[in-house]
Amino acid sequence: MPKTRKIPGASLRRDGTPGRGVRLDPRAKLASIAAMAVAVALAPNMLCDFALMGVAFAFGSMLGQLRVSAAMLVLYALFITLAQFVPYLYDVGLRTIFSSFLLLMRKVFACGLMAYATVKTTHIDEFMSALTRMRVPRAVTITLAVALRYAPTVREDWGFIKDAMRMRGISPSPLGFIQAPMRNIDCISVALLMSASRAADELSMAAVARGIENPVARTCYLHIELRRADLLTFAASLAVVASMLAIRAVA
Repeated sequence: MPKTRKIPGASLRRDGTPGRGVRLDPRAKLASIAAMAVAVALAPNMLCDFALMGVAFAFGSMLGQLRVSAAMLVLYALFITLAQFVPYLYDVGLRTIFSSFLLLMRKVFACGLMAYATVKTTHIDEFMSALTRMRVPRAVTITLAVALRYAPTVREDWGFIKDAMRMRGISPSPLGFIQAPMRNIDCISVALLMSASRAADELSMAAVARGIENPVARTCYLHIELRRADLLTFAASLAVVASMLAIRAVA
């Protein structure tokens, strides 16, 4: 039986090393995101939306993502401020478009912040182990694991593509895209599609080589367990949903 690596009380960076913030079980993080999605859907007004964004800010800060959480909170406040000027637009079409867009931003910002903090502070093996303990089908866990490994690979290749474009005198900036849209689309789309296809093939071969199709239950190098902080997180998530239900019933 392989030894598991137990890091009590600390969150994890993407490479599995201890990071700043409180370490939570992935199941507690996923439950918090699900509870926030329900609470946001139940929120009856903008004040409740802003309060839920404050809860998401506290969640991200607790996991050690204070800077990103603060930046998203400021951006959220900016969207709320812009929403106050939408009714003064003369064009009905523009008013409808901006109102719908700002409403969508109000509803997805909190869940987006919590999802970002969860992905940044949870190792892929932790996700796999948590989903396995939750009896999630292997098709879902394998798909999620490949997707989480696929995105960083494509992002790294995107950096190489931009460097290659600069060497050929093609600007990958938004201004360069406006000046020569077809040339930028041609350079980016072809290179990115070929890179994505190659990365998918390499990831699939690596997964097969590591026995991803083995029907035997997987073991995890990183040890996960529910602790007091996780139970408090579950209770706080239920409290947030219950408070939104109570406010909606009163309103």
